[in-house]
Amino acid sequence: MENVSGEAGAAVDAAAVARVAGGDAVALRELYDRYGKVIYSFAYRLTHDATLSEECVQDVFVALWRRAADFDPTRARLTTWLFVVARNRAIELGRQKARRPELREALEPVGSEPDPAELVAVADESQRMAEAMAELPEEQLVVLRLSYFDGLSHSEIAEVIGIPLGTVKGRMRLALERLRSLSDTYDLRAG
Repeated sequence: MENVSGEAGAAVDAAAVARVAGGDAVALRELYDRYGKVIYSFAYRLTHDATLSEECVQDVFVALWRRAADFDPTRARLTTWLFVVARNRAIELGRQKARRPELREALEPVGSEPDPAELVAVADESQRMAEAMAELPEEQLVVLRLSYFDGLSHSEIAEVIGIPLGTVKGRMRLALERLRSLSDTYDLRAG
């Protein structure tokens, strides 16, 4: 699926969701390819657990498949809907894993409700970051994903993809420089 942003991206997403509502599995795959990794990253930030994050992503796209006809693009962007579903599912999965009570506390501090405006802001920022990352060359994107989403060290990345450590570091530096250069275009916050 092509990389589009803003209103054009919202229109492309809405059209794809309409196709999913009609039973188009290819449209679901396109949306998964576009948003699966960013949803995984979001879920991982909440759960700190790769298995729970993978399950969360799967559940989000199953929910999209089942409830695509209920999606109203006039009420929210698809990314907002996906992140809200992912957040709720990640919390639920964390609660189900009762043998790790510290996970539940990290997901939902006692006595606090998340601010919906903050959830929307996080979802929008994650979407902008995903769009910026889509502009990276594949070899830079791979090392960035392995480092930030999979938590691998530079040495581990070099071993996994079979390239020298210096090449990993160079690609990482180039990827981060490119993202910095795109920060104004995609309104990415520093921090």
